[in-house]
Amino acid sequence: MMTPMTTAEFDGRVTLLMECGAMKDKNWPTEEVRHRTRQFLKLWGKMQKGITHTTSPITYVELKEDRKGVQKEVLEAAKQEDINTFMVIKSHEGHHAIIDERGEILGYRCRIEPDLLKKLEETTSNLPHTKGNAGIRGNYPTRHYAVWRDYSKEPYESSEYRKELPASKKWCEENGRLFNQLSDGLRMISPMTYVRYGGARPYLQARHNLKPLCGIWFGVAINEEVTGSTGTHLDFSDSGYNCVVPWGKYKGGGLALWQLKMIVELEPGDAFFFMGSLIAHNVGEIEGVRNSIDLFCQKNVLSWKDKCDEESRGEKLN
Repeated sequence: MMTPMTTAEFDGRVTLLMECGAMKDKNWPTEEVRHRTRQFLKLWGKMQKGITHTTSPITYVELKEDRKGVQKEVLEAAKQEDINTFMVIKSHEGHHAIIDERGEILGYRCRIEPDLLKKLEETTSNLPHTKGNAGIRGNYPTRHYAVWRDYSKEPYESSEYRKELPASKKWCEENGRLFNQLSDGLRMISPMTYVRYGGARPYLQARHNLKPLCGIWFGVAINEEVTGSTGTHLDFSDSGYNCVVPWGKYKGGGLALWQLKMIVELEPGDAFFFMGSLIAHNVGEIEGVRNSIDLFCQKNVLSWKDKCDEESRGEKLN
């Protein structure tokens, strides 16, 4: 169990959230910002009641160092571990944090509201049929609705999002409450990541009339009808925290985190935030059919945002 914050720690957290800009997009009246931030943090504390945590055998700094290698070599090194010896973190109602020895959050699991999961399931079933294939990750249909910057100087909406309009836009809008709830989760788990993602929004709007499609995240991978294990991989093109939400009628399908030597069980309605660009991962064997969304922010869009910062203000902001 994690011990509750002291008054001093609570006040320090409130100050951090305010000063780093994590609450700025709430657009609260100036005179109410501190009070409302305190209330927001108290509510998050209530949601965390009974939270448990697991300490990772590898630190965030070590994962960052490993990430500097060639993707294939990083993956091969991670897969040397014996998955049969991995710790299994069972799914449960409460929050669970995976932290390193310095308290850095490497993974965080919580539950979403049942009506939001139902909406996600219904709206996804209404999308146009796709033959998209996940390639090395597995033989199952997948699509990406995203603002990204693959092989381009400027950000743009993914071809799948544009091709499937207006259904794609409707799907993103109909799941807006889910994305906002998960965004609030990231706001509290990693305020600085939240601020960095949000820093791209003004430039996307002003220069290209674009906006992130999934709350604070730029985009989403929608994976359907997964019936077996998936290939071990790193989300090398992403930055910060991915967020995975599965649904369907299945057993198994735990998420293996190779360098951490852990398997995180994810049942329908679980949401799991983790550093997919640093941690090699795959979904284990499945009985039944598993679907999922994977929210992400592409690092190329953030590097474009940094360039915009330098052009307009003479410095990179965050």
